[in-house]
Amino acid sequence: MAQPLSAATVRETAPSVHVALGTGQTPEEPTAGLVVLAASSLQDVLPAVARAWNASGGVPVRFGFDATSRLAPQILRGAPADVFISADDEWIRWLEERGGVDGASIRPVATNQLVFVVPNGSSDPPRDARSIGDAGFARIALAGENVPAGRYARAALESAGVWTTLVPTVIRGGSVRGTLEWVARAEADGGVVYRTDALTESRVSLAFAFEGEGFPAPAYTGAVTSRTEQPETAEAFLAFMSGTEAATLLAASGFGPAGPPATQRSTPLSDSSLARASSVSVNPWSAVRLSLIVALSAVLLGLVPAVATGWILARRDFFGKSFVSMIVMTPLVVPPVVTGFLLLSVLGRESALGGVLSAMGLPIPFTLLGATLAALVVGFPLYVMAIRAVFDTVDRRFEEVSWTLGVPKARTFRRISLPLALPGIAAGAVLAFARSLGEFGATVVLAGNMEGETRTIALAVYSLLESPTGRGATWLLVIASVILSLAALLGFEGLSRWQRRRMEDHHGR
Repeated sequence: MAQPLSAATVRETAPSVHVALGTGQTPEEPTAGLVVLAASSLQDVLPAVARAWNASGGVPVRFGFDATSRLAPQILRGAPADVFISADDEWIRWLEERGGVDGASIRPVATNQLVFVVPNGSSDPPRDARSIGDAGFARIALAGENVPAGRYARAALESAGVWTTLVPTVIRGGSVRGTLEWVARAEADGGVVYRTDALTESRVSLAFAFEGEGFPAPAYTGAVTSRTEQPETAEAFLAFMSGTEAATLLAASGFGPAGPPATQRSTPLSDSSLARASSVSVNPWSAVRLSLIVALSAVLLGLVPAVATGWILARRDFFGKSFVSMIVMTPLVVPPVVTGFLLLSVLGRESALGGVLSAMGLPIPFTLLGATLAALVVGFPLYVMAIRAVFDTVDRRFEEVSWTLGVPKARTFRRISLPLALPGIAAGAVLAFARSLGEFGATVVLAGNMEGETRTIALAVYSLLESPTGRGATWLLVIASVILSLAALLGFEGLSRWQRRRMEDHHGR
């Protein structure tokens, strides 16, 4: 899945030395560049704006793009940013109230429009917001609850009177780009995104736009951060963003002109509508229950494959053994998000295997089974490592004696090898269980973040951390996660010691 850059990852979009506007410095006196954190939906156009600013004599600009709901808390925690460009007013106000941005510097930058997109080739797509419910869609993708695009989308669907009907079909992405990718891959039958993002994706078709009175008008707002060491230069960049040249570049990418300042602009949504759209539906106990179900199911599903793989790697030498071991260990070193992307590519509805499974009534993406498989794949290497180490410690002489007495190898394994290794196998299962409890990256890509269905503890905490008002339940989930993880690790240590004592006792005899 396409993912925006985080605030910690910035890319240079201009040469390293330029003249700062209004500073009187020459190229021989290099000026520090600006760091601009901006909503991910701006990542295609802002580099072009920065080049135009640079050509006008502006300092170099580095960008970090991500969901607004992730960038705002990062700025408050000290992210090195000079300018913040939000995809809505709420997060700017949230930062202003906490001293994260200079309130006097807040100004509108651009506007956008919500559209409904469907995968290319879709038959009979809806023609307006009120007909979405009649289209028979199984999955409709929206951005996260606290991502501006997600809040705008819910508010628009509420305004159309179809939100309650569509709730069971909604799957939540991270940013608007992630939502668009799900529709492009046909994992969702349709989705609500910004017009500018839809224009960049050739695999989707625009069904209709949310136009008219009562629908939200997405607006981008910029501000100078309170921690910047070059406020005048940051102000100059924002002024350039509001100028004619930048407006032309923004318009070429589908953005509308900036409206009046937020304090003067009338919004088509009431405060109560915004509050509902901003709310995060997180049931802490549901998240704990789902985490336990996913982790336990992953351990049970992986038991036989892990025992078989661990025993083969410990007791058999064969051509390609190193390659097999490398493949088994790969999820341990590959980023979980990459693992999730690969799983989605293999098990998604567009793939051969995913299509067969869907036809059999076993769809994987955005289901509890998908969350379980993601946890299983990520935890499997630890499972196998522990079991392989156990079989390495089991004295082969017991098996050889059994064979000499005419006992078949399969029965020898069941009656001698397996019982001797049982505490170690249990330790591996507990370790895999602990890893599954904390799984996040692969789960959010393959299974989504759906309340009551795939939202585990890690995903629930992630959702709450992105909410400007949803911090209350965070500590409850954090404490539950720590307690469960420590209990699992304590069980692993106890079982490991038991296994070592048993092996020492048998060797002593």
